[in-house]
Amino acid sequence: MKKIVNTVLVLILVVFMALMGFVYYAWVVKKRSRSAAESMIQTNLLIDKVRTVAVLDNNYTNSIRDMLLMGQSRIPAANYALPDSVLRLLQSVSASMPGDTISQKILDNFSILLRKKISYHQRILALAATQPALAKQLITAPENALFRDSVRIAVNNFMQANRRKLIERVDKDNRYTLYSFWTTIIISLFTLVLLLGESRYLYRMFKKLKLRTNQLHKREQSFLRLAEETELILYKSQVDGTFTYVSKGAAEMTGYPNTELVGKHYSMFLEEDTWKRLEAFYINQVKTGDDYTSQEFEIITRSGAKKWVEQMAALVYGEDGRVKEFQCVVRDIDKKKRNEDQVMYLQQRLDAILDFMPSMMFIKDMPGKYLLVNNRFTEIHGVDKKDIIGKTDEELPYDWVQRYAKLDLEVRTTGARVKSEQSITVNDKIYHFLITKFPLRNSDGEMIGICGIGQDFTEKNNYITAIENANNLAQEAISAQEMFLANMSHEIRTPMNGIIGMTNLLMQQSQLSPTQLEYTGAIKTSANRLLVIINEILDFSKIKAGKLLLLHEPFDIYEVIDNALFPLKLQAQQKELSFFDEIDTAIPAYLLGDEIRLNQILTNLVENAIKFTHSGKITVKVSLVKEDKEQSTVQLGFEIKDTGIGIDPDQHEMIFKSFSQTHAGNTRKFGGTGLGLAITKELITLQHGFIRVNSRLNEGATFYFELPFARNNEEVTGKDDKGHLHHAEKPLQGKTILVVEDDDINQQVVFHTLRNAGARTDVVNSGKLALEMLDYKSYDCIIMDIQMPGMDGYQTTQAIRGKGIRTYMIAMTASALKGEKDRCLAAGMNDYVSKPFDRTDLFHKILKGLGEQTPEAITEKKEASEIPFSELDFSAVYSMMSGEKEHVKIMLEELLDSIPQKLSEMNQLLAAKDWQPLYMLAHQMKFNLHMIGMQYASDVALSVERDARLEENLDSIPDRLQEISAIYYQHVHLVKAHIEQP
Repeated sequence: MKKIVNTVLVLILVVFMALMGFVYYAWVVKKRSRSAAESMIQTNLLIDKVRTVAVLDNNYTNSIRDMLLMGQSRIPAANYALPDSVLRLLQSVSASMPGDTISQKILDNFSILLRKKISYHQRILALAATQPALAKQLITAPENALFRDSVRIAVNNFMQANRRKLIERVDKDNRYTLYSFWTTIIISLFTLVLLLGESRYLYRMFKKLKLRTNQLHKREQSFLRLAEETELILYKSQVDGTFTYVSKGAAEMTGYPNTELVGKHYSMFLEEDTWKRLEAFYINQVKTGDDYTSQEFEIITRSGAKKWVEQMAALVYGEDGRVKEFQCVVRDIDKKKRNEDQVMYLQQRLDAILDFMPSMMFIKDMPGKYLLVNNRFTEIHGVDKKDIIGKTDEELPYDWVQRYAKLDLEVRTTGARVKSEQSITVNDKIYHFLITKFPLRNSDGEMIGICGIGQDFTEKNNYITAIENANNLAQEAISAQEMFLANMSHEIRTPMNGIIGMTNLLMQQSQLSPTQLEYTGAIKTSANRLLVIINEILDFSKIKAGKLLLLHEPFDIYEVIDNALFPLKLQAQQKELSFFDEIDTAIPAYLLGDEIRLNQILTNLVENAIKFTHSGKITVKVSLVKEDKEQSTVQLGFEIKDTGIGIDPDQHEMIFKSFSQTHAGNTRKFGGTGLGLAITKELITLQHGFIRVNSRLNEGATFYFELPFARNNEEVTGKDDKGHLHHAEKPLQGKTILVVEDDDINQQVVFHTLRNAGARTDVVNSGKLALEMLDYKSYDCIIMDIQMPGMDGYQTTQAIRGKGIRTYMIAMTASALKGEKDRCLAAGMNDYVSKPFDRTDLFHKILKGLGEQTPEAITEKKEASEIPFSELDFSAVYSMMSGEKEHVKIMLEELLDSIPQKLSEMNQLLAAKDWQPLYMLAHQMKFNLHMIGMQYASDVALSVERDARLEENLDSIPDRLQEISAIYYQHVHLVKAHIEQP
């Protein structure tokens, strides 16, 4: 059928293409005929116009000749306009030329000839009035005859050229028509041959189809006759299941005559469940197009008996390609299904499965008799099958009977499945079983017995017990470790706090000699290092115990990095190392994460870089690796690079292991427990980040790690619970400022002041480092201290300006000398603030110098009246630290640590009469005493600074130093009391 359809489609396509070809040929012939006719008309018109030109010209010549021969002095008035008419007509012919080059050339020559002839005739007319004889001679001269012949020849040439063109066009059209005619004939012949061939093919196909239809009909008749003679039943049914034909064998198998079944539905032989199952099956067969299927099921005969049959169903399709009917063959398999040998065979296989299954199994009937027990049951209970089968629990003398009897009663009562775990001892070995009992039901849902299965999970139970014991032991070990570490921390911290406290008190004594002061400083340093070691051990133990909790809180990433790096920069400066940091400005300021652990990671890595670097520089870079705006997450990359001793590539993996260092001598030489990098890696891993190292021996090291954070999309304003200022109250937000200050306390004051105002601040302690930083990065503003050892503020400023750097620069000094501001401006600075500075004034000058609008008012975080000062005035330190009490306390503690040492150094310089360094220390002491609220002592230090610098009133300096020391030690307890306040 498919071949016939394809053939017909090909014939239709061929006829359609041939028809389209004929239509196209007729259209082209019509088009070319119309074009040829138009061309002939146009050519004849042109020839007629040229002939008219020649006639008019000839008339004009004849009129002149007649006038002269007749003795007239003027030609008729009508002939005067002939030359103009000739030229206009000739011009129109030229304009209507179709672009033929030969005809145009002839026409151009003809136009030139006529103009010459008309000019010649005009000259004759001019002589006719004055010299008639000469005019007659000219009109009859050979030259005039030559003009006449030339005109005739030109007209003939033009006519011949256009006629040749017409002849060529007609010949071309004839050839094209002949070519198209034969092409059409060939295509027609090809189409005719193809149609004849396809028609013959269709005829043969239909003939073969008819032959096959007859053969199928004969085979069907033969098959039906054969089916009538066999024990099989052959029937046909509609798709819905209605019989349309049933063979005679149906009477013997079902009890119904075949004639009675035609028109009935096959469901009459089936139970409800069987009919629904078969209906769904044969609907699916129609959908899937399975040609043949086989099913076994029970039918109900006319007598009501059930009989097993096997039915094979085939699909018969109609001419429309859809399923027309089912053709089925039914075979009686009742004897086979009910064969006792077959049942016995299956029973043996079932018994083998039950006997050799690894679980215990038994079956009871409803009265409680054991119908079946398997080998595993008898092995476990040490009994024989013959002693169990056919008996009830009351007839058995075993201990385990009562345990099973209770479960059996529960199954009979509830009709549901029950489970129980039991331990059984066999030959001094304990077995653990999961006993499951469930009811057995017949097809009507009635309970006909109870089945019990016991699954052996002895190995699993022993494994679970072993794991629980191991977990308990591990938990006990962890608890013991935690208790030990907690006790160790407490026991060590208690005496360490005493050592550090007593050391601080000892350093505050003015009677200490320089050597004694050096010893006490060493004691304090060692004690602090020991506290760091204790903290590392405790952190590491928490990580390993899985009890280190990470925070997910909002924080300012720039503030956290600045807080972490600032004290490390001071450490690097003490080792005379250059320290550079660079933070990508594309990083969002406010993130969610654990800022404490980030601070710890940065501190560990940068401290290591400083520790293992003797000279050179430390570089810290923070970059935005990637950002997912849909998920509001960022991935930050941190790079810490140094020029230190480096790490051998073979040791890269070992350095991240606990209690490990690259060389045994490093512990004695550099100190530490070897836990820093191990803790760092664990903290990074806990935050779903990674860390790697790139280093070679004696070539420095580069540590790189990445951490994911979530963006804090909530609007951040005001001050959070930690006292951190936010963008709304940060007038210097986004500004980069370099602070050049040699005093540690002053560095911290300026750093925290600027940072709380939103500025990114770098601090260096010398002019040399300032120049290096300016080679590395640029700043919006530079704050320059004047009194510094080595290269002072004036020299540093001049060197900066000498490099062509025009950054806005503000001088900061506590000098009381007159003309100090003018000297600063003359050195190249742009403005001037004095110590102690007013933060509002400082912010105003920075913003004014950068050309930005300054805020009308910058409110302080706390009014002076809100701070309990007792007898000292701490308003200066609170003002500079933005009222953040936590930072103020840290600053006061550091001041208490540094002031006694500076007093001791000033006494030593006084004894040596070294006035210049004494002036520098007095300059720092003045500011430090002002910060802790001892204003009178600060004023005395100011007088010492002025006199030491000018080397005046030197005799009274010892008394003034003694007075400063006395004031300090009389009031230091008030500072400590303020620090201890909650």
